[in-house]
Amino acid sequence: MIRSETNAERVESYAKAIESGDIISCKGIRQAVERYRQDRANLGNPEFPFTFSENRADLAIEFFPALLKHSIGEYAGASFHLADFQRFIVYNLFGWLRDDGNRRFRKMFLSVARKNGKSTFCAGLAIMLAAADNEPGAQVFIGATKIDQAKIIFQESGRMLRQSPAIGKHATILKDNISFQVSDSFIRPLGSDKPFDGLNPSCTIFDELHSWKAFHRPFFDTLTTGSGSRRQPLQIAITTASDEKGYLYHEEADYCRGVVSGDFVDNALFGMIFELDESDDPFDPGFDIQTLKKSNPGLNISIKPDYLRAQLLEAINKPAAKSRFLRYIGNVCVSSQSALITVEDYDRAAGELSDWREAEAIGAGIDLGGRDDLCSYALAARFKHGEDKDGRPIYRFEVRSASFIGDDCRRDLNLEPFAGFIRDGLLMKTAYPVSALQERLIEDCLEFGIQYVAYDPFSASQLSENLTGEGLKPVKCPQSHVHFNEVIEEFFCQIIDGRFKPDESDRILKWAFLNMGTDENARGQKMPTKGKNSEDQKIDPAVATLMAIKACKVALPKQTGSLIL
Repeated sequence: MIRSETNAERVESYAKAIESGDIISCKGIRQAVERYRQDRANLGNPEFPFTFSENRADLAIEFFPALLKHSIGEYAGASFHLADFQRFIVYNLFGWLRDDGNRRFRKMFLSVARKNGKSTFCAGLAIMLAAADNEPGAQVFIGATKIDQAKIIFQESGRMLRQSPAIGKHATILKDNISFQVSDSFIRPLGSDKPFDGLNPSCTIFDELHSWKAFHRPFFDTLTTGSGSRRQPLQIAITTASDEKGYLYHEEADYCRGVVSGDFVDNALFGMIFELDESDDPFDPGFDIQTLKKSNPGLNISIKPDYLRAQLLEAINKPAAKSRFLRYIGNVCVSSQSALITVEDYDRAAGELSDWREAEAIGAGIDLGGRDDLCSYALAARFKHGEDKDGRPIYRFEVRSASFIGDDCRRDLNLEPFAGFIRDGLLMKTAYPVSALQERLIEDCLEFGIQYVAYDPFSASQLSENLTGEGLKPVKCPQSHVHFNEVIEEFFCQIIDGRFKPDESDRILKWAFLNMGTDENARGQKMPTKGKNSEDQKIDPAVATLMAIKACKVALPKQTGSLIL
């Protein structure tokens, strides 16, 4: 009879596989294993204040397959056997003890890509910490920015208990509370959007820390400091990577990296961040899909290679999906304000413009900006570019812009790049930039037979009335995700297919496009936005260009020298 490996042996095998490279892992995970090795080597050292209990570690690990069953997916009804990386976590969390016999680790930070079983794992931890942690009157809270988010793990705990009669028979499962009468303990969801007071948590699970902003700090601190009377409280932060707005994520993740690397000493924190390394480029043709195991330790278990391949292919073919792939699958911190176009893509697209007398239609767009911004308009010419497989026309677009700035601007216009733009005639400095823009725009509309001019009704309502009086047809284009999403998606397709050509001499337009990012809302809709250094990164000509493309798409065939009314 073949003897099965003990948990200690399986953890040892996992650690060795990380060290040897047999399990592909990132720098941070290798450092976490090295930290574990150093701690094991210090056992018995009089100056090392911790011991390790194989029995406590075994009991915690075996709680999962012995008492818990999966509730959903392909493993529904099957015993909950921990994956190797989960076993390593539980082994460390519950095996390391202080001199007083209580748990060493009081905090855990776990960052891993989506679909790697975070919620299921934490649901199991919540049950164990409420029902079997030898903590009188245990209070386990699932904390999130919204109560609905907190209920995801909470509800999974309930489903798991219903599938697991051995322990589920001891639980009373209600809408917002799971209680265990034997231990006088409970699990509850808690959102920052609901009132809370009088908390005494033995464990708090902070779900999706990437969504916790600076104004959530009081809620975070309340849950953290409320456990001061507990013997061995535990705070678990579980999350995917954040964008630049995720204040708490970055604070906690940076601290975790420092502890794991040895830059900081915090013997109460256990952390693992599964992510792609800086040198990894998933969009390189030679990229091995198995490299994604760095950020997806559940690869081949909770997440399948075919799914990752499909997501990678979409990201390669669709620039708008790249930042989502890096963040949710690579677990890399990227801005939600992802770049609209790279310098390489722009330079590849730019060129000398065609004779616009051959254009099918021409549209205009206006972005007036604020006092210290640019007042810009852009023209977009639409040309036929063949047909799709269904015989529908495909178009390409050529664009150019004009920009103005006020004499009373608080910006020092003697500094670059503004001084250069003014010197080269790309930026006109004038006492009345809106009036100057209107005059020049009307001249272009007459010359090119432009009918439709897209504008933002919030900032250009008066200009719209003036243009209407000149016989033009203003098209409302509010600065919102809904109104910009379609044209941005079309713009990405134009870039990929070589159907976008900006005037190669229009340096201010290039500058604006390279400053521009896209902000994505919860529905996946996008709108243009400034970069982080918004004071110096103007995007007005680029925004006007997108609006001109939108206007051009509704324009009728032009008649040079006269307006079609």
